[in-house]
Amino acid sequence: MKKRTTAYTAVMLVSAASLLVAAPARAEFGIGINVGNLGFGVEARQVLSPSLDLRFGIAGIAYHTDFDYDDINYDIKQSTAVPEVKLDWRPMQGMFRLTFGLAYYNQVSNLELTPDPGTFYTIGNGSYSAAQVGTLTGKVSHHVGAPYFGVGWDFLPNNKNLGFTIDAGAYYRNEPDVWMSSTGTVSANDLALEAQNIKDDTLTFVPVVKLGMLFRF
Repeated sequence: MKKRTTAYTAVMLVSAASLLVAAPARAEFGIGINVGNLGFGVEARQVLSPSLDLRFGIAGIAYHTDFDYDDINYDIKQSTAVPEVKLDWRPMQGMFRLTFGLAYYNQVSNLELTPDPGTFYTIGNGSYSAAQVGTLTGKVSHHVGAPYFGVGWDFLPNNKNLGFTIDAGAYYRNEPDVWMSSTGTVSANDLALEAQNIKDDTLTFVPVVKLGMLFRF
């Protein structure tokens, strides 16, 4: 699967480079900034024709939160970085567009559970007291090629250099790699099963919404 996503990435990048080289010399160019549920992003846009745009960008964020995996509330430190290439098609040559793309989806979530005294936790198939759990830690990691499909709108008045953009779509990513460990007496089998349960709880399709500003030359 990793070889296949690597091949997809190579094909997409080569195709994008070919389209950029073939673009007219006077094609319009733009720089954009955006914010969305993947964090803050920047992108460059090359207009290839009245119907096609090519975009290169990156978005990312790092934050600290808590989240439930397999009915256990973990303290999470998460970082995300998503470089991507996208091709926009405007079927009516207007503000509405369909977007096809490929990203390299990088996301790492470091999990930690410090149990509450007197509480029992179900880990894998076992039930463990706080003393038996000790400190439960884990890592959920995505480093994969992720196809993207979405729709968008560009609100760019004629003869104006500044406009606004909206993107809504989703990435498809493979299941993550997950590692779990405990400083207590949780069995290796239960840790492995807990890691599999976290994989099953992780979204395969990641919805994305972005609002942005575009300055065009």
